[in-house]
Amino acid sequence: MLFEDVGESMGVEWIETWDDMHIWEFFILGSLLIATIILGIEFKSMQRTRDSLEERLKAASGSFNRLLEAHYDAWNLTPSEREVTKLILKGCSNNEIAEIRSAATGTIKAQTHSIYTKSGLAGKNQLLGFLLEELTDGGSVAG
Repeated sequence: MLFEDVGESMGVEWIETWDDMHIWEFFILGSLLIATIILGIEFKSMQRTRDSLEERLKAASGSFNRLLEAHYDAWNLTPSEREVTKLILKGCSNNEIAEIRSAATGTIKAQTHSIYTKSGLAGKNQLLGFLLEELTDGGSVAG
């Protein structure tokens, strides 16, 4: 066997006592160790990628909030109207907004009407479309 020849030339007699099963076990153990090292390296790489993506998400979220605030300022929205606008953007209905804000549905309807009038937009769909276009095109504050 190859291992016996190597063992004799190196003066390692214990290799002579190894049978084929021991050689396979040694090979498998070595392969597992190499695979563990490779997986560890890949895991570290994935962690770095995740951290990078989290940083990008934070930056994008901050940019989106600055964009919203710039539009809120341009449209002269009150603090209540700003909160209602955020809830509209989250997909809440007037009834849900009223429940969340502990307000009457009529009050929310009046606020949404005021938001759409101040922004020059016809409704929820135009508001969402306008802001989506601003995000994708990097448009300027308009109103």
